[in-house]
Amino acid sequence: MLVTKTNNIIQKYLTKHIPDYNPYPKPSENTEIIVVIPVYREKELIFRTLDSLSKCEKPSKDVEVILLFNASENASDEILEEQKSIAETIRKEYQSYNSWLTFIVEERYGMNRKHFGAGMARKEGMDIALSRLFSINKNEGLIVSLDADSLVMPNYFTALIDWFKDPEKTGASIYFEHPLEGSEFSPEVYEGITKYELHLRYYLQAWRETGFPYSYHTMGSAMVMRASAYARVGGMPKKQAGEDFYFLQKLIPLGNFSEINTTKVIPSPRPSDRVIFGTGAAIANHLAGNNDINLTYNYKAFLDLKQFFSIYHQLYYIKPSEFEQFTLQFTKSLQNFLFDTDFLTDLEVLKNNCASCEVFNKRFFELFNAFKVVKYLNFVHKGYFEKTSVMEAGLAFLKNKNYFVSGLNNERELLEFYRKLEKEVYLPVGH
Repeated sequence: MLVTKTNNIIQKYLTKHIPDYNPYPKPSENTEIIVVIPVYREKELIFRTLDSLSKCEKPSKDVEVILLFNASENASDEILEEQKSIAETIRKEYQSYNSWLTFIVEERYGMNRKHFGAGMARKEGMDIALSRLFSINKNEGLIVSLDADSLVMPNYFTALIDWFKDPEKTGASIYFEHPLEGSEFSPEVYEGITKYELHLRYYLQAWRETGFPYSYHTMGSAMVMRASAYARVGGMPKKQAGEDFYFLQKLIPLGNFSEINTTKVIPSPRPSDRVIFGTGAAIANHLAGNNDINLTYNYKAFLDLKQFFSIYHQLYYIKPSEFEQFTLQFTKSLQNFLFDTDFLTDLEVLKNNCASCEVFNKRFFELFNAFKVVKYLNFVHKGYFEKTSVMEAGLAFLKNKNYFVSGLNNERELLEFYRKLEKEVYLPVGH
């Protein structure tokens, strides 16, 4: 019964999104992992990534890597020629690499320029991966998202196989570390990526401190999910940027999502002007003299949210006429956010669809989801809090948690501490 239901979900998805795709030749029956990599003007970088994958330890299951070469409908002849040339080189040199690892080149040119970007390319590749796994009845096989400029540790595949031996697990974010030194980039790039990664790790820990149950890194180069879960949430959105964030906010609430800290992805710290936010954009702005990379959200804003989340269950019994009185126990910034966003109206809709407080408690974070958290943080930092340096905020969190911080004298040392902290076992609320 369960298998039939899963089959129907995947079949319905594939019929809607790629009805004409015919996976020929089919993957080997032993295939369990398909890695999807969007490729757009990567040149040397993609070959480093492929070499990194090819040097991985042999897992117990076969692996495919789908390289989704893409270009928009208004791409120049130069871009198309470059893409086609690299694709052909990979076909000749990598397609049949060894008995357990196969590289598959897919080319998708002439993409709608309205949607063209990382999200659309990632979606195309992951849809193909779903179809290929479905063709060999591997509904619970793994679809892995990686970027063309990211390297992996040798135990990458074996760690994924080991982690998903538990049939209940639906997906995970994969531990990552940017390079913080070297000769490939300027000192300014390494300075910028140190601060940016520190911001990401501080943000995650502060986010978890609030009691929010679905707090994970959302990096397109470091996530994995079962094929069935990918179909259940409607696949990857076609967004030009932030597609990984939007996708994971649908995937994580399915439950049994966590993080894999037994291996590592190494994303590039390179600057990029392709998207308006994210790592590449942050580094590009830093090199242009923008100081935003040194700033992050004030820790006090998270503590205010923590107070709210600690008693949100009381809202089920609060009448609309009592809501304003209920909010008086919070800071002015949080009160104003709740009223400014008409939270009460949305709250009443949710309560009317919950038969009990227990159901309400489970569904509350559908209302106050990750998007709402970001909206709250941006709201309170416009008129109530000033953003602080990543060093100051990072230390403030650790001091509040009673960690010994006297030996942490700069962003690099603080980041190394946060990296170690993140490798500790994290048990999310409600999982």
